[in-house]
Amino acid sequence: MKAYAARQLLTRIALALLLHVPLLSAAASNESLSAMDWPLQPQESIRDLSRLIYPKSASMQQRFVAEAIRLNRETQPELQPTTVFEQEHQVLIPSIRQLSKKR
Repeated sequence: MKAYAARQLLTRIALALLLHVPLLSAAASNESLSAMDWPLQPQESIRDLSRLIYPKSASMQQRFVAEAIRLNRETQPELQPTTVFEQEHQVLIPSIRQLSKKR
């Protein structure tokens, strides 16, 4: 259980840093600005990640999950909110700033 709590803390720290660090590659389209690669940890789902990012907002959790599923539809059509992987697995997640602007 301590490992899970430590992983949650590290995830929150990483997300806080992502919110305050400007995009390094101002390269491309709106899609690239509205999404980022994220390493899901073993036994972690997109729904779990949404709960870490938005612990007090069920509506934002739902929006995060829906947008993450949409972003990964082309490359991972079987991905579901509760899909877990045995190893670290890269997925696209919505930019928290972009998702917040869509309110």
